[in-house]
Amino acid sequence: MLRSDSETQYKRQFGIWSLKRALSTTKKEKITAALETRAQQGKLSVARHQGKVEIQKIRRYMKEQTRRDISIRTSISSEPVDVENLFGHALQCGNRVDIQVATPSSNSGPSPRDRPSPGDALSPNNERSALTVAATENLKIRRAHLFAQKHHTDLLRGMNLQEQSTTTDWLNQFWQYSFITARTWGRGPRVWNASSLRFNEFSKARIESHSGTPAMAVNSSEQHSSHEGKSPNSFNIEEPSPLCRWSIHIHEIGYDRVVSPEPAEDMANPDDENSWRPWAEVGTIHDFAQRLQENLESNDFSTVEIRDLPLSSGQIARAAKRSPEQLMEDAFGFSIMARNRDLVSDMMDGIDGGAHFSLHDLYPLHLASSYLDGSKTCCGVFNDIVEGMPSGEASVRKLYTNHLNHTVLDNLMIAILKGHTSCTPVMVDEAFKKERLFAGEEVDICGRWDADSDCIRHLHASGNPTIPQNWKHMFCHTSAQAITHCIGTLFSPHWGPDINTSSGLFLKRCHKEECGLKLQLKPLHTLVVTTVYLAQLGSDGENLFGMIACLLCLLGKGANPLLKANVSLNALLNNDDSPKCSHFELDPLELTQKVPQKLISEWPQERITGWRTFCAILKLSQNEWNPPPRPEPPAMAPNGNNEEDEDRDEDMDEDYDNDSGEENCIPAYCCDHDTTPYQQNFFGKNKSLATLWAAVQTELLTYRRIAEGDPWISANFDMQSVFESLEKGKELSIRLVSEGMMKPFCSCGIFCNSEDPACLRVEEACASYFSNLEDWSRTTYLHAFEERTSIWDPDF
Repeated sequence: MLRSDSETQYKRQFGIWSLKRALSTTKKEKITAALETRAQQGKLSVARHQGKVEIQKIRRYMKEQTRRDISIRTSISSEPVDVENLFGHALQCGNRVDIQVATPSSNSGPSPRDRPSPGDALSPNNERSALTVAATENLKIRRAHLFAQKHHTDLLRGMNLQEQSTTTDWLNQFWQYSFITARTWGRGPRVWNASSLRFNEFSKARIESHSGTPAMAVNSSEQHSSHEGKSPNSFNIEEPSPLCRWSIHIHEIGYDRVVSPEPAEDMANPDDENSWRPWAEVGTIHDFAQRLQENLESNDFSTVEIRDLPLSSGQIARAAKRSPEQLMEDAFGFSIMARNRDLVSDMMDGIDGGAHFSLHDLYPLHLASSYLDGSKTCCGVFNDIVEGMPSGEASVRKLYTNHLNHTVLDNLMIAILKGHTSCTPVMVDEAFKKERLFAGEEVDICGRWDADSDCIRHLHASGNPTIPQNWKHMFCHTSAQAITHCIGTLFSPHWGPDINTSSGLFLKRCHKEECGLKLQLKPLHTLVVTTVYLAQLGSDGENLFGMIACLLCLLGKGANPLLKANVSLNALLNNDDSPKCSHFELDPLELTQKVPQKLISEWPQERITGWRTFCAILKLSQNEWNPPPRPEPPAMAPNGNNEEDEDRDEDMDEDYDNDSGEENCIPAYCCDHDTTPYQQNFFGKNKSLATLWAAVQTELLTYRRIAEGDPWISANFDMQSVFESLEKGKELSIRLVSEGMMKPFCSCGIFCNSEDPACLRVEEACASYFSNLEDWSRTTYLHAFEERTSIWDPDF
């Protein structure tokens, strides 16, 4: 007789006797997997082991598995994501699930929302029914684990076509609900649900657009290409307006407030923003996060019934409740994407107040630049984040470069390319080779569509969310102004990052195995490549004015035009088949000179003129950073006169003005900014650069294309004249200069009486009013930043 009570001795004795469990854990796992597979197919099952029906043991095992606690992980991934992050604000996904899932044709079975639930169709007294229901629930919980652990590709690949469609519908609906709730938080309807969000309308459009199409596998490139060739009109999608909107920064005007009637929030029409009123009491970002959690629990936001959802939403909701910090970061992400400055500021105040939130998985400035909106908030969200990240582990400098080695400036370059060219993600970075869309495509930088616009929702419902090229237009003034304002906001504060930090875009390696050199560009090299792409793949009317604005803005903030980088033009053009190393150490101007003339000659004339002007600016800037030797005076003719005419002498004296007796150095002296470290003179003594930057800022402030057919640049700024003036070293012969239309400006190109060098106002630049931005229906007025320059000073 075995007398010991030791569990170890029992196990040892069972081994001696060669006794085994009737049903081992390994076999239970295999049986459970088989039951889940059959349940997914809608088949009834019964488990037999050694001729005995094993129902209780299998059900008990499944229940034990469901008790495993899952801890939600942030949906804003800091890791490279293969194709998607299903909650919406990750590497390259934004408002979509980047998986093309065809809805089954009408003769292929019931639709996802009408399909019978296995549990509902079977009798609870039936053994097979009970086991199938248990297997189905266990499968849903397993899928919730995959979702929480961000194994999204595995999650969807383990589903059949109907389950994929249902899941992507549900996740996209939650994204839309969260985005719209964030965008409207503080005004209009307090509660959004599936009805007010009109999900049935867009789900129906999706099903109809796919009717009769064959079923395709997840990530099917064939399916994607089949949609790529179709225009939006193939699905009767109304195109957005081709005309920009814009924002104007104004000085806050004091007035006597009049008590208004209490707003009738309950009367707000969800479809009519004109009926919306501000909330009497606006909740905090904590309240917004709570709202997201409550809707995950209630499922009120979705047209998909919980019983039809192929994963356990309850597990996801409970996990979110147990991880409030992660839910707050998700809420912060949606606040940034929706450009709700009140929510963003509330979050930044919490971080500044000592709240322990790690933003390393979020990279808020990268997210803000991906969803930049020059028509409603301009640089506002950007500024709120920069001001809230002055130091510590969540500082601007710490989070300036993300996990892909992309800087915030890189993301601003991506914003230009995705909004105004036909570039694809892989052209920008080979890490995006599986990406079909840029993050944030669903928000137009010049305000012609937003993520919740009907045209975008219909486009996504059609199965091909890529923005059609004919919806895009040239790099316009609204976009250029938003980009340059963000550059100034980012690099002006004393806690800002190094503007000359190496770029992570267009990264290549030498293909020679014995070399393998990393070919990483500097910021101005990246700007040159971006300009070439814009000239080559830009929209109709492109003239590169916006890139000239970016170049002058970067040079004015200290971007060094002399820095060299190892560059292979062949690698950048994807035709590097040379048996030798094809890279050279080049500065930005030398890189422009390597661009093939054959390529340039094929561009429209206005782009060629813009390109030549761009190159001329680089050359002038280099001369200020590293002045060439002053030429010897021309020889005297026998009659005592110079061989050169007097005009040349005057131009030379202007170019080499040494009245101050100072040495040439950068940053140079500026009498208006000799005590302002946030604004220095990086244009040196070159008056043309300062004048041109002042003129570009004035043009951005005062002109927009009002009607189709209007020119993209005003008559006050002539690009050809600018180029000729720069080439000849003459004063700029454009109306803004020759007719005295601008107020005085300094050697930095900054207007003398401006309060904020990064965000100019019309009255600070214009000698008289001549702006055409008077269409109030297309204008958003933004309060100018109050005294933010004081905190930019390190001595503040």
